[in-house]
Amino acid sequence: MSSFNIVSAQTSNEKPLRLSVGIWPPNFLAYVAQEKGYFEKNNVDVNLTLAQDYAGTLTDYANGEYDGMFVVYSDAIIQNSEGIDTKVVFNTDIAKDADPIIGNVDNLTELKGKKVGVDGINSFSHYYILESLKKVGLDEGDVEFASIPVQNMSDALKKGEIDAGHFYNPYSLDALKSEFKILSTGAIVPGVLTTVLAFHSDVVEQRPNDIKNIIKSLVEAKEDYEKNKEQDIKIMSVKTGVNKTDIIKGLDDAEVMDLEHNSQISMNKELNTSASLYTSGNSIADFFAERGVISKYPNFQYIIEPKFVNELLIEKK
Repeated sequence: MSSFNIVSAQTSNEKPLRLSVGIWPPNFLAYVAQEKGYFEKNNVDVNLTLAQDYAGTLTDYANGEYDGMFVVYSDAIIQNSEGIDTKVVFNTDIAKDADPIIGNVDNLTELKGKKVGVDGINSFSHYYILESLKKVGLDEGDVEFASIPVQNMSDALKKGEIDAGHFYNPYSLDALKSEFKILSTGAIVPGVLTTVLAFHSDVVEQRPNDIKNIIKSLVEAKEDYEKNKEQDIKIMSVKTGVNKTDIIKGLDDAEVMDLEHNSQISMNKELNTSASLYTSGNSIADFFAERGVISKYPNFQYIIEPKFVNELLIEKK
């Protein structure tokens, strides 16, 4: 495994960058970067805050309480449309076996005429379910949707209020203990469920070296995890309060991105595939525009900032 060149820049005298870390195991690599000294080695001061309430975090970020956040890509798109000037600087992970659709039937086809729970009508969760249903020939009129927070989805399924719902770890584990079935995962709709690292645009413009060194530290934390899984899982569990089994499951079910994937695929505007943030972003924006969620169509050439991953990849080689 190749390593980065040593950076000679001096530690920034500016305030720590405030970064929100949502309850999603791939995000927890930020705590490995913190506890194992990668942020310090790379001369960047980062203040991590564990965000238990994802929706609340979006509001807090919009209000300027955070400089950056780990965020579902579709939510970054919505925020930009609302005037929250944001840059996507890194694609941290994509759903693989994560984000299961779990239900009391045997397959997605059997959801015709049934009620399906989504984490918000016209949300990324709603979009994900619709794209998954398309794969088996069902459209929006074939099912009834119910808006249910993901933390309440398992109870709704158990009570028979819904026949299936969109889950993600750690909330999916409770439903699976009750012997409901996984009907589908994010793997069948690549690019739909994507987590990114985003910062307010003025922060990116004013502190580019710090942004670059945060990305560098996260990449090094991922490499550390690949060599020291047991040790790093313990760090993540202690810092977040999430048990080790749930963290392992979450990391295994997602595909954590590296610099190569970011530079060559995720942030490659020439690549006409849903794995590219440009292509998937346009599809997501079409969905939101049709439903009046956004009034201003995003300029993905502006929102996506690939220079940091491209520079880091060159340095790494």
